[in-house]
Amino acid sequence: KQWYQRRVRAGNAIALRFFILNRSKDSRSNKKYFDILYILIATVDILICATLVPVILSFLNAREPVWFKNSVFCWIWAALWEVLPHLSVFLVGFMSISRTAILARPFLQLKPRTIYIGTSVYVVFLILRTLIPVFMDASKYVYDEADVFCYEYPTTSLAEKFNSLSRAITLAVPIVPICISCLLSFIIVRLSHRRASSGRSAMAATVTILIFTVVYIVLNVPVFLNFLLLTITDWNGDYYYQSFNESYPFLTWYSWNVTNVLCVAVNSTINPIIYYFRMRQVKEYVDASRIQVITDLNSGMNALPIQSCAIQKNTDSSIVVN
Repeated sequence: KQWYQRRVRAGNAIALRFFILNRSKDSRSNKKYFDILYILIATVDILICATLVPVILSFLNAREPVWFKNSVFCWIWAALWEVLPHLSVFLVGFMSISRTAILARPFLQLKPRTIYIGTSVYVVFLILRTLIPVFMDASKYVYDEADVFCYEYPTTSLAEKFNSLSRAITLAVPIVPICISCLLSFIIVRLSHRRASSGRSAMAATVTILIFTVVYIVLNVPVFLNFLLLTITDWNGDYYYQSFNESYPFLTWYSWNVTNVLCVAVNSTINPIIYYFRMRQVKEYVDASRIQVITDLNSGMNALPIQSCAIQKNTDSSIVVN
């Protein structure tokens, strides 16, 4: 798992470096708009991978809290995890809807400040939604060995209902416009597949974003269903989520860490793969970087025997002088 974390972080770091170095300088170009979105998505993916380290440590140590023993760390981690996965979905939704808008209106000029304003407002909303119940003393953050991470635990029935409903809404609301934009983009791409070669790059970019979006939807459906079930049981007094969950051992020990952690991790893993296989410039950049690393390693290995001979020669000369 440590090997996996290194590879995922490296993949997203390479993608982030590429997008930063090759971002468009033309403020009037829509390419700059999407470059900013890719930079933000890659940054969030790196933060998600870094945030998963304590979870992996706890899982490898027989589900012991390890870093989560510190209550302040537990609170900070849980607050971050409330923001990062939702922010990732929001950014992909932003990108999907923006691409659909351009397909519908080819001469539409998108402004980067729309991203900054929209992202800032959404982050503030997520933070307030997370902190308000805590400040009202209606919830606290606890570590659960079954989930292997810290989460917000409501201490009142009203906070419990607010907690489950707000999370289900936060996950569900972006999915509706994302699905609609995906469907519209797919229809436009299908109708435009015989366009002249001048429009092929735009269609390729649209297909890439479609793949991006579909992957996000598929990997976020399990956690949405889990929160939906939690919301239904919280609002319906005839059912109790915990008793339902504990009736199946697998659900008890793996339902939340699979849906709320593993699916998010898989998503962050797949993104660099999509960049590599769907973006020609990214592929060329990664291949060139790999060749350069191999060349540098071979040069270093070839220099070792020469250095060893030089050292041996100096040693021999010292012996003769003595």
